[in-house]
Amino acid sequence: MKTANTSFPDTLFLPDRAKLAINCLTGLLNPTKDYLPYCLVDLTGQPPKMAHTQFDYSDHTARVIDALLLAKTMTGSEEGEDALAKLNELFDSGFASDGLHYTPENQWSFRHANMHYQRSVINALLALRLARGSEAAGERLNGLVDGLHEISIKREGFAYFPSVERLPEGWPRGDWNILSWGVDPANTNGRLLFGLTRTAEILKSGTALDLAGLYANHVMDHSSAFGSDGSFATGMEFREGHFHSRAVTLLGVIRYGYGANNARAIEWGRRVFDKARTYGTTFGWFPERLVRTRAHGCETCAIVDMMESAIWLAKSGHTEYWEVAERYLRNHLVESQLVNVDGLEGGNGEDGWETTRDVARRALGGFAGWSQPNDLVSKRMHSYDLYMCCCAQGVRGLFNAWTNSVLTREDLIRVNLLINHAGEAATVKSWQPHAGKIEVTAHQAGEVRIRLPSFIEVRDVTLTVDGRSVPVSMPEPNFVSAGRVVAGAVVEMNFPLARRTTHETVLDTTYAVDWRGDTVVGISPGGGSFPLYQRSVLAPDTVPLVDKSVPLILFHL
Repeated sequence: MKTANTSFPDTLFLPDRAKLAINCLTGLLNPTKDYLPYCLVDLTGQPPKMAHTQFDYSDHTARVIDALLLAKTMTGSEEGEDALAKLNELFDSGFASDGLHYTPENQWSFRHANMHYQRSVINALLALRLARGSEAAGERLNGLVDGLHEISIKREGFAYFPSVERLPEGWPRGDWNILSWGVDPANTNGRLLFGLTRTAEILKSGTALDLAGLYANHVMDHSSAFGSDGSFATGMEFREGHFHSRAVTLLGVIRYGYGANNARAIEWGRRVFDKARTYGTTFGWFPERLVRTRAHGCETCAIVDMMESAIWLAKSGHTEYWEVAERYLRNHLVESQLVNVDGLEGGNGEDGWETTRDVARRALGGFAGWSQPNDLVSKRMHSYDLYMCCCAQGVRGLFNAWTNSVLTREDLIRVNLLINHAGEAATVKSWQPHAGKIEVTAHQAGEVRIRLPSFIEVRDVTLTVDGRSVPVSMPEPNFVSAGRVVAGAVVEMNFPLARRTTHETVLDTTYAVDWRGDTVVGISPGGGSFPLYQRSVLAPDTVPLVDKSVPLILFHL
């Protein structure tokens, strides 16, 4: 594995976050239950505790495999190999001859293939194929695609599932001609769009791409889950406007549009995304559901869905969304990670379906299940604080931000996210939010373009190449160019960092939000249990350099 070894400013460095997450992904496994992941973590209990649910078998087992592989790819860490081996055994036991992945009969449910969970299964198989080169995972993917194609209800130009849960003997009985308008696609086939599109690209599977197109048509044209203005339907059949399932479906339609070069899907996704942004804050907090009485708390899953939707809209040509993605990343995504458990009680209960054994230490590095704008936890609707799906999804967000922060096309290097980055094309060093300074070392000859934040006037930007001033030009919206450079050249961009305060209202509470550039450095009123945005240390000052060694990643999701 090729690695990059250099010194970076001591600012946001995503592989460090991924390494911390490995602790949670391995710590929240139950060695007494075949390494089954724990779904729920209560940090504020006396003592803290963890508990299993039916999600842990198919859904969370697959999610942890996916997240562990991505985190290890980002960091080069050897941690978690034994856990991965055990998880893969558990994962493999769920596949049936029809290609689908089944949840075994357990104390919460009967044996069934849950369509919600198949999304996580696809993601795990993709990670095994991309990160480990697993041929067996590729065969499983083809079998799963064939199985999904076989069981889908097909109509003129679209396809769908008539239920979330498929029994071994087939679908529960129902009037499919009616259900095609009422079944919630965001809880079934909409979740599969991203993974099916990536499967089509990797395995050259026409069936996967065709199926993704049929599911996307169902979402856009037939399901009634989204309004013509992009709004989320809030009826009970649509889970009261459950944000994560709407947003992951939105992301899937955009990803399908990008992969299939389908302009209609991209424009549909853009309209829905712009509406979805209005439901939350500019720094990345979104309600769990739109129905007001069920809106308390933000799932980290939803933040990642929205950040990734912005990334793929930007990759599709709408480059103004890179800034939106970076704001969500810099703020509520990284703030939703549990980075300190000082003061939390221990526990010595034995592992079982619930446990209090060493919960706080094992949960370190996980991501919030239901955060408030100013606090990691929200007890308004849930008695737990971390949710395994969010812990795993947070890592996917880190990976997708890292691997898309710098992209190349022919002899063009484009720096999209102004964060620290190490890759084959370039190394990027970022001094934000301490100072408006970005340094790009090109590892290949070509033109270097750097995204210009919207709060900066181009006249206030200075560019140098190897210490020599160069003219600042904007050959495309949202990006400045340093011109063509040779391999090894160092491009430096300097700009003033804007300071401002905004006011955002969430559920009748108005928050004063202090910004430095695109980074929230304070929020008022502050949180009570695990207060967020305690960033007074991010005052302008000299930033130390820290030596880092990171692997170079050669694949994207």
